[in-house]
Amino acid sequence: IAPVLNPPVEQVSASPEIILQTVSENLKVSIEDLKGTSRRREISFARQVGMYLMRQHTDLSLPRIGEEFGGKDHTTVLYSCDKISKLQQKDWELSQKLSELSDRINIASRAQS
Repeated sequence: IAPVLNPPVEQVSASPEIILQTVSENLKVSIEDLKGTSRRREISFARQVGMYLMRQHTDLSLPRIGEEFGGKDHTTVLYSCDKISKLQQKDWELSQKLSELSDRINIASRAQS
């Protein structure tokens, strides 16, 4: 029933800036914090979501995604992507939030191009 209510939107390649801005605005974490080193739960979670979405919406390599998040190691990016992917399978609210963020990223990317 979910595909009927939320039909898949054609994926558009997004810029890292759009993804960072979208995550920042919607998860109430500054871009500086997303790129920073804070280990506060809400900041590190938003950072992990951002890395996951950047992996989904761009063709950037893991090291390049790490650079976009303040020089994080590629293994940190891989861990973040795996963690969010597994969490969304168990957490319906997170799955919905990721879908909403993806839609916003796609809309912003279309508007930019």
